[in-house]
Amino acid sequence: MPLVTHAAGIYYFTDTNRRIIDACGGSAVACLGHDNSRIRAAISRQLDQLPYCHSQFFTHQTSEMLAKTIIESTDNRMARLLTLSSGSEALEAALKLARQYFLELPEPQNERIHFISRRPSYHGATLMALGVGGHVSRRTLFEPMLTTHTKSVSQCNTYRGLLPGETISDFNERLAAELDEAFCSFPAGSVAAFVAEPVTGASTGSVPAPPGYFKAIKSVCESHGALLILDEVMCGIGRTGTMHAWQQEEVTPNIQVIGKAFGGGYVPISGLLMDHDVDKVLSAGSGRFSHGQSFQAHPVACAHRSVTSSDLMRMSATYVAKDCSGP
Repeated sequence: MPLVTHAAGIYYFTDTNRRIIDACGGSAVACLGHDNSRIRAAISRQLDQLPYCHSQFFTHQTSEMLAKTIIESTDNRMARLLTLSSGSEALEAALKLARQYFLELPEPQNERIHFISRRPSYHGATLMALGVGGHVSRRTLFEPMLTTHTKSVSQCNTYRGLLPGETISDFNERLAAELDEAFCSFPAGSVAAFVAEPVTGASTGSVPAPPGYFKAIKSVCESHGALLILDEVMCGIGRTGTMHAWQQEEVTPNIQVIGKAFGGGYVPISGLLMDHDVDKVLSAGSGRFSHGQSFQAHPVACAHRSVTSSDLMRMSATYVAKDCSGP
């Protein structure tokens, strides 16, 4: 592989003096350029003040500021943010959070252990996240180790899935009915959540859902008492013209996962957001999310994001103002 010695803007430079355009942003990550002086300065300041602090025992200003900024960017539809280090970690935590939510209801629902997703799909490389996903080639080697508490339904792809003479409304209704059948294939009240990407990425290329799809899907989830988990690791944080992809249809998830553009390549960071319903149940119960990782709410990562979040929200607002006709 080429040996990269330094980077600037959109370019990598190798030890053989080659200049390579980082057109993919690595794994769809680097979205703010490789030499952003404001980000470097924020990281440096935080290193001088507080390089590490574990949020199980303390809090710090940078994580509180970041949480406030991100929650405000959801128009306060979401209630809390937990920062982690990768999209896979965040999705894994989201599945655990869904389980804990049902255990902490006034009348606990212990049997909620199943998840439904789409095929193909990709939700991360850890075993549980891989098991929920439907990326065949990435699953194959590990298939015997993956969870069996899942079921998949068709992808939402009008280009390949729309039947002759079928309207978008009919298409959405058909996929919602398929999801309803998947719920019914499990014992009643045993599915915790439906997991989906608002715009698919690694498994299909960039395929957005048509208008009305997620409203129909959330209605099915609510009819079965299940949660909606939206995986915005690849498509979120300004990449659809709004800060969060679900804001296009105003279909608020119960749990949301963010990553990639959330860090822009400068630090490893991802995020897990919960809505007010989930927050209220946990707050009235144990008062805590039973989860912890060594680098959660890392001060340097949070300081970096406090700079770039405002930049990305401004970029998103500009893009929408142009009626999405700009490059």
